[in-house]
Amino acid sequence: MGMSGDRLLSLPTATQDILSTLDNAERLFWADLALVTRRGSVSHVRDAAVSLALIRALQASLGRAGKEGPVLATGLLGEF
Repeated sequence: MGMSGDRLLSLPTATQDILSTLDNAERLFWADLALVTRRGSVSHVRDAAVSLALIRALQASLGRAGKEGPVLATGLLGEF
């Protein structure tokens, strides 16, 4: 995403594990968002979007900001 391989290796192992878990959660929430938007369940779309924004915020706080992270988080939270 927004981190080079050198930067990822310089992080503590626990932080790398957390970031890996957050990456997996992000991938699953994007898949969930794609499914619930087809059904039109507004509350589920909102929940998935807020969860994605929180995941991006946590990733940024752990050193994986990327250029698109804050913009995406703001866009997801701004819709609700």
